[in-house]
Amino acid sequence: MLGIKEGQKLRYGVIAAPLVIFGAILILGFIDQKAFHALLWDFFKLLMQNFGWMLSLGCLSFVFFAIFLLVHPIGSTRFGGKDAKPEFSTWNWWAMSLCAGMAMGIVFWPAPEALKHSLAPAGGMLLEPGSQQAMLWAMRTSFLHWTFTPYSIYVVCGVLIAYAHYNLKKPFAVSSALYPLLGDRAFGKTATVVDGLTLFAIVGGVAGSLGYGLLQLGSGMDFLFGIVPGPVVWTALCILIVATYTTSSATGLNKGIRWLSDKNAILFIGLLVFAILFGPTKFSMNLTVQATGDFVNNFVSAMTFTDPFPGGDLWPQWWDMYWWADWLSFAPITGMFLARLCYGRTIREFIVVNLILPALFALIWFGIFGGLTLHTHFLEGVDLKVLMDTKGYEVLMLRLFDFLPAAEIVRPIMLFTIFISFVTLADSMTSTVSMLSIDNPDVEQSSHTEAPIGMKLFWGLLIGTTSLVFMFIGGLDGIKVVKTIAGVPILLLEVAMLVGFIMFMVKQSRKNSELVHNIYEVEYVTDLKN
Repeated sequence: MLGIKEGQKLRYGVIAAPLVIFGAILILGFIDQKAFHALLWDFFKLLMQNFGWMLSLGCLSFVFFAIFLLVHPIGSTRFGGKDAKPEFSTWNWWAMSLCAGMAMGIVFWPAPEALKHSLAPAGGMLLEPGSQQAMLWAMRTSFLHWTFTPYSIYVVCGVLIAYAHYNLKKPFAVSSALYPLLGDRAFGKTATVVDGLTLFAIVGGVAGSLGYGLLQLGSGMDFLFGIVPGPVVWTALCILIVATYTTSSATGLNKGIRWLSDKNAILFIGLLVFAILFGPTKFSMNLTVQATGDFVNNFVSAMTFTDPFPGGDLWPQWWDMYWWADWLSFAPITGMFLARLCYGRTIREFIVVNLILPALFALIWFGIFGGLTLHTHFLEGVDLKVLMDTKGYEVLMLRLFDFLPAAEIVRPIMLFTIFISFVTLADSMTSTVSMLSIDNPDVEQSSHTEAPIGMKLFWGLLIGTTSLVFMFIGGLDGIKVVKTIAGVPILLLEVAMLVGFIMFMVKQSRKNSELVHNIYEVEYVTDLKN
């Protein structure tokens, strides 16, 4: 069944969690859409108003911990031991990390975030909409959402999972990262609950990202061919995307996923260079540099912005905290995927390739395309707000290429980049989810064993179907709320993993100190006798 190999077992308890939870949610959505929307919105407000501050503090702690790992001597620890050799080149490693992290997001959100936040800044910031201060704040906020914080969330999970698997020789699973905290209690029923929660979160996360992709691709079809997007178009696009990323995932990490990530990264770099060469470079670069300084100077205050006063507009809850929950929904599975790639690398290398370099690329990308958006709207006088209000967020990035040379050529390339961006995200996630669904008897090799094709097909179809159904019954806001619901519980899981790792390392440090002290005493006594 599903191509399970001899010795392997399906983890039925893990697989059942997302099926039962999403099944119940979707049934309610079909029975009564009004009640479905009300339930989603009420639950979202309950989570964010009461626990959103936990998301902000938790994610801030992950940033600080990633910095600690980078500068502390522990950063020299090599995954797999001192003799372990890397499997992938640094370029392939970085490309797969970039595309697995947020490839879909960076082709959707640069223009909407820059424009939306400039025209409607958070009420608690007391900024005049459309002012220079609002534009600067909008860029700073984009950097906050899409650079160092999300990658820190991923990297902390990745380091903890990789260390548990490669150095402590535990199964290749999210639950193994709890071993330093719980010992052998991290396995068995605890592992079933933890890994089941992880699958629930990632199905919601990837399905939500596919929803964004379908909206954007549908707008692109309208732009290029005059095909009005709707249920039929979205369904056709969904079938094409699911078929593509399932096929890519089925070919394995060393073939389809690595090849697609390589080409996707090249497309990103090519589009970025094109926008730098032919866009309003002076304005975009100056804005990016100033916004970066503002971002760095106000990082902690921005991360802890909650707007607690009566009459607030829930801006930080609907944007900042939503994004933290979104990244958290991806964190365990993305962490597993990053851990799969890092054998033979040090923790410090892991931080540089999976956090520093992707975050810097995202900062430049958002700066250039965000700057192009603001220059077009505010300085060239093109009313992009009307377009955003009538056609949706998804149309803005494609519309930007009308203000650059060779739009007829570049826009199809951008559309293809959007397509391949989601495919590279989904195939890496599908492959990793499938591995988590199997109990592999060879613990040490479990991270290098491909899951059965049937299992990859199962998860690929489930993610695609879930995304499509939510688009029909919940819209973009429904997608956002579901991703939030999926991500919030992961915060507690990642904090527990982090606390356990710190406690384990402190104990190891004390043991090493005692060992050195004992050796010194033996040598000292021996010297006295001699």
